[in-house]
Amino acid sequence: MSIAETRREQIFPKLSEAQLAIVCRYGERRHFKAGEILFTEGDRHSSSFFVLNGGIEVFRRDALGGKHRITILTPGEFTGEVSTLAGRAAVATGRAVENSDVLMVNETALRAMVIEHADLGEVLMRAFILRRVALIQDGAGSITLVGSRHSSEALRLSEFLTRNGQAFAYLDVEADPDTALLLERFHVRADEIPIVIYRGSIVLRNPTNRELADSIGLGSELADGRIYDVAVIGAGPGGLAAAVYAASEGLSVVVVDANAPGGQASSSSRIENYLGFPTGISGQALAGRAFVQAQKFGAEIAVPREAVGFMCERDSVPVIALDSGERLRSRSVVIATGARYRKPALPNLEQFEGRGVYYGASYIEARLCKGQDVIVVGGGNSAGQAAVFLAGYARHVHMLVRGPGLAGSMSRYLIQRIESTPNITVRTETEVTALLGQDGLARVIWRHRPTSKDEERDIAHVFLFIGADPNSAWLGDCVLLDDRGFVKTGTALNPDELQSAGWRPRRQPYLLETSRPGVFAVGDVRSESVKRVAAAVGEGAAVVQMIHQILARSDAQASTAMTFAAGA
Repeated sequence: MSIAETRREQIFPKLSEAQLAIVCRYGERRHFKAGEILFTEGDRHSSSFFVLNGGIEVFRRDALGGKHRITILTPGEFTGEVSTLAGRAAVATGRAVENSDVLMVNETALRAMVIEHADLGEVLMRAFILRRVALIQDGAGSITLVGSRHSSEALRLSEFLTRNGQAFAYLDVEADPDTALLLERFHVRADEIPIVIYRGSIVLRNPTNRELADSIGLGSELADGRIYDVAVIGAGPGGLAAAVYAASEGLSVVVVDANAPGGQASSSSRIENYLGFPTGISGQALAGRAFVQAQKFGAEIAVPREAVGFMCERDSVPVIALDSGERLRSRSVVIATGARYRKPALPNLEQFEGRGVYYGASYIEARLCKGQDVIVVGGGNSAGQAAVFLAGYARHVHMLVRGPGLAGSMSRYLIQRIESTPNITVRTETEVTALLGQDGLARVIWRHRPTSKDEERDIAHVFLFIGADPNSAWLGDCVLLDDRGFVKTGTALNPDELQSAGWRPRRQPYLLETSRPGVFAVGDVRSESVKRVAAAVGEGAAVVQMIHQILARSDAQASTAMTFAAGA
């Protein structure tokens, strides 16, 4: 049974008279005639509507423009889901089925109500989250992706939509017989695949992630010229933790990320050693919850936007240049851009990226290799989690590890799980030496290093988890890096380095502060950090206290300067 069937009472709860009385203090009473539209799919900054009497039909449009009813809301029920909190595009249309009276609550008032009334907020937030989950599980709605299992671009778009929690239908040109009719209707040639059809009328031919986000209302609207208290660059676990704690304490916060919430952690199919989740949680689920939590407290989250430059002149507000051409200004900056998996030195690697070579193991990739042999390269926890997850889909998983074993780099519980899974074989001191194929990966050659013996296998799917390089190139020379490119902070900065960097405060840098005052680094991008999700979350939470101290000093200095000027 679907979540819409098993948890309907939580997805569409009925508020009590006392709860509606609270809503009345935040909303405006409105009357709608039968057939009148309250909000339209794709509209930004839609309010939430709480039904007092009458009824509201909520529906979506499919790729051909057909109507797909979600529900009819009756007195005590309400509209909205997670996108409502952030002013993003409405995912459905609401229409009065009869003359109806409602309470209309705008997004600002909605966030205030959720925070100020915990019990009511819990009901609303649970409903909002479960509604999004139900939409994703349903797979029907206004976004249809038409692609091919052999297309790396189709995989990119599918991953982008999935990691950003967007409900969409996927049609494969080779497997779905109705695809030809759909392409003919929208005058699309086969060589223009992949395409995205939105709301039955908008056709995007192989769009970039940014074009797709803007078209479906996923992209955020940054306030031009605004100076934030905190700018978080990167929406991995550390960045999201910083956003949640900073926003909950009243600071104005903006978060930007080049792709989606979750960072490298979102590629983990199950994290079982994260505190508070004894049965485990997927990286994507953890990121999704943190993402909604940050929005609840009012953090602005802009995806996809990539930081491409950092302007940090002395005695000026830091400015981050974005790939969109926008300039982001903030009194403090948290660098949380994480790290990316390293690429092996194989001459034709890029040819097969997205067409047999992958850097994450989610359900999207797993369904591509169902019933086939796969290779997982790497000996760390991410590789172990991927191997166990893929074993549930693949015929056999070959783990290739350069070292003599797994004990030095992997948690014991994962090693035990791998040892007890019959269709996983660990091949130590072994590495991939060649990738072969035409349109996609078809064969792999690996070498056992002690014997120099090569073995060729008909394997079309390779998953790479072989260490990480920091995403720090965009920083230029604004902050000091270690010899591997990770950002140095706190006690890792010696007096000579601070002097060469022009450090001016009469104090040492805070634990997570870089060589530039007011600029911090958390998570995997930070030098000497513990590469664990829990460690990144802890650093993201701890950095907010240091930001408060920086902002307090800045405010005190500004107040002193104003007093001096007035006296002069």
